[in-house]
Amino acid sequence: MKKLATNPFKFGDPVEEDYYLPRPGLSSSVKQFLENQIHVVLMGPRRFGKTSFALNLLKILENENYDCIIVDVFNITSHRDFLHQLLRSVRSRRPFKNALKSWWNGVSRRIPKFSADFDPMTGSSSLGVTLGQLQEEDVKNAIQDLLEGLSLLGSKVVIVIDEFQKISEIDDKGWLEATLRTHLQRLANVSFLFTGSRKSLISEMLNDPTRPLYRSCQIIEFPVFGAEFTDWVMKRFNLVGIQCTKESIDHLRGLVQDTPNYVQMVCFHLVAQARVKISTTDVEEVLETVSRQNAYAYQTLLNSLTLPQRRVLRLAANERNSLFNKEFLLKYEIASAPALHSSLKALKTKGILDEEGTTKGKVVFDDPLFAYWLRLCFQI
Repeated sequence: MKKLATNPFKFGDPVEEDYYLPRPGLSSSVKQFLENQIHVVLMGPRRFGKTSFALNLLKILENENYDCIIVDVFNITSHRDFLHQLLRSVRSRRPFKNALKSWWNGVSRRIPKFSADFDPMTGSSSLGVTLGQLQEEDVKNAIQDLLEGLSLLGSKVVIVIDEFQKISEIDDKGWLEATLRTHLQRLANVSFLFTGSRKSLISEMLNDPTRPLYRSCQIIEFPVFGAEFTDWVMKRFNLVGIQCTKESIDHLRGLVQDTPNYVQMVCFHLVAQARVKISTTDVEEVLETVSRQNAYAYQTLLNSLTLPQRRVLRLAANERNSLFNKEFLLKYEIASAPALHSSLKALKTKGILDEEGTTKGKVVFDDPLFAYWLRLCFQI
């Protein structure tokens, strides 16, 4: 068999084209909701393929004459950051040039202090906006104006906001959530697709009747891949003449909590090492090597935590289920059930752990590789 010149696996960034395994059933369901102006929240762990799914879906929609943009708000800390990310997403799409100029003209009249380092008449891809001199009230006005301007982008518009639970972390007494809710209701030709990885935060945003976004969207749990993912991985190995067993791939999926990004990462390294046949032992060797390469970052994170929190992380990494078992409290030197609850709450707030399902005492790591490293270092 002729070998490919490139590695058939890719990780780190969202994957597209041949590196992406389609989810036709999920795509069809989400597409129908958006076509009927029903806003959707896709909820699932990080590195699970939500962004890759959204990019693939937007391509499908654009082929049906939808105008689409994706806004990544994972690193925002303020309203100014949110405005900046929204502007970056809009200006990156050439079809939106006229709509951006229209918004620019309007906001410039309302906010004379607004300055820019681009010629709004050209709409070139290199344009950028200087927001540092804006007062907070001006930033809020600009956000409202730009959200209102989304309706000018086309007759059928889909906006993806990636990791949207981040807006709840801005201390603004719910202003940005309320502003989004207003525009969800007002923009008749715009549908929103939100993705999020913090289940506990998203549940609070959408299920608490005192929050602005209460029951404003259709929630969909982003599903774990089935057996088709294992088959796809084996076929990708075959493209470069490498044999692997179904058991080895299923074993890998279990070790990394079924996280597609980490599955592709380990497979990438296996191909790079020019292995001819892949076994479960090979999988474990590569995964251990990769996890230990992150040891400095993981140890730094551990050092930032309290002793009780570190003990709870070891418990969560090794046991995962039934954390409040009395034998586990004794085994991991945790003082009491209330002490465990307090540490779990703190670790969830820090984004290290999150809820898994609705059963008390079940958690999932934000980073499954961190959990694997903990098991390697602190097995009991």
